[in-house]
Amino acid sequence: MKPELLNFSDRLQIASLNQRMARNDVITANIANSETPGYRALGLDFEEQLQDIAGTNKELGLKTSSDKHLKSQFAGVDGSFSPKVYVVPTETIPEDGNTVDVDAQMAQLAENQILYRATVDLINRKIGSIRYAITGGR
Repeated sequence: MKPELLNFSDRLQIASLNQRMARNDVITANIANSETPGYRALGLDFEEQLQDIAGTNKELGLKTSSDKHLKSQFAGVDGSFSPKVYVVPTETIPEDGNTVDVDAQMAQLAENQILYRATVDLINRKIGSIRYAITGGR
């Protein structure tokens, strides 16, 4: 059995990067359509799915005897998951039908970008430590 350079946690970090990019696209589409009559704000949530896959959501102590067993209600057999874009529910719809709150979207965009950069930094540190080990500290 050969050791893996990237462990399960590293692969989750990379998956979160991909989902943060998708969320970035959803948020920027919302902002771009903030003046479009009838446009409904969209959302993309994936944190709950990642927590469930990572096993941090311990409501069900599911144990598996094979890597092919489903480990999460959100993940496929191969461990992949695909969060869906949804229409953000709102209590009131303005007269023009557009439900985008630009200020809220800008705040979500800023938060998403900060978390994206932090995740990139963590992955870069991991790659740096692997590079350090491979080169013998040179």
